[in-house]
Amino acid sequence: MLSALLAISMAVAQVHADRPAESAFQLEEESPDVFLAKATLQQYLSRVVRRDWDGAKRLTHPKTLQAIVRHRTGTEGLAPWSDNDAQLKTFRFVAARQIAPGVVAIEVGEDRAHRDQGRLAADDGVYLLFKSRGSFLVGDKRPSAELEEVTSETVRHTYPSYVDAQVQAQARRDSGLHDGHHR
Repeated sequence: MLSALLAISMAVAQVHADRPAESAFQLEEESPDVFLAKATLQQYLSRVVRRDWDGAKRLTHPKTLQAIVRHRTGTEGLAPWSDNDAQLKTFRFVAARQIAPGVVAIEVGEDRAHRDQGRLAADDGVYLLFKSRGSFLVGDKRPSAELEEVTSETVRHTYPSYVDAQVQAQARRDSGLHDGHHR
């Protein structure tokens, strides 16, 4: 019996050794903030696919909505509801990471149908989500960007005060603790 268990465990170990990258990917856990931001972006993009603009606006950061009204711009990244020539058909998450406390960047691959072309066009970009009002909200989309291009310094300077003050204060308190004691 013991030798049979040993043989089975060795066989399982050999299978996982043959696929180290796949096994490591499956074992990696994402932080709660990344998980919540991805769930929010899933809801947002699903609403964009259905052209539920009111629902998409509810998941958009209030400062982003103010910028759209103030500049009266209708860029695809900030206001997909103003782009009548292209429609999001499908999307897939490529990668995600927390940039700073309360800030998550998610790289997304998208397929859009353009009215005048009659075919799908691939479009990748990075969405920035900010923790505000106790949950994550979509703050911006950087078309054609890759996740590695988005840095905490750039986000801090480009999007001041997009993250609620209590999230920043909590991050400062958490960083002051080390093994349950203040440094």
